[in-house]
Amino acid sequence: MQLTRELFRVIIFHNFRRGLSRQECIDELKSLYGDEAPSYSIVKNWFNEFNHGRRSLNDEFRESRPKAAVVPENIDAVRELIMLDRHVAYREIQPSLGISSTSIHSILH
Repeated sequence: MQLTRELFRVIIFHNFRRGLSRQECIDELKSLYGDEAPSYSIVKNWFNEFNHGRRSLNDEFRESRPKAAVVPENIDAVRELIMLDRHVAYREIQPSLGISSTSIHSILH
């Protein structure tokens, strides 16, 4: 049975509340779960969070990764701009489509 990150957080929190040190917690996890146990840095980070008053074991909400600009709509738009003017520069495509030169490069190559 593979434990999830959330279940390991519960175990780490339980050990924190028991008064175990970080090292004692990681030693216990390693002895029980071997290679599946979280690393020392993960245990350390969660102990720090709990020491600062955190009680939630769920991931905090974060903004999602920006959507990729290399999508069919942008590919078609770049292709159309190039068909209109084969000498169009990246710096001219960027403002018209609102995508980075890196994305333009990916589309063209």
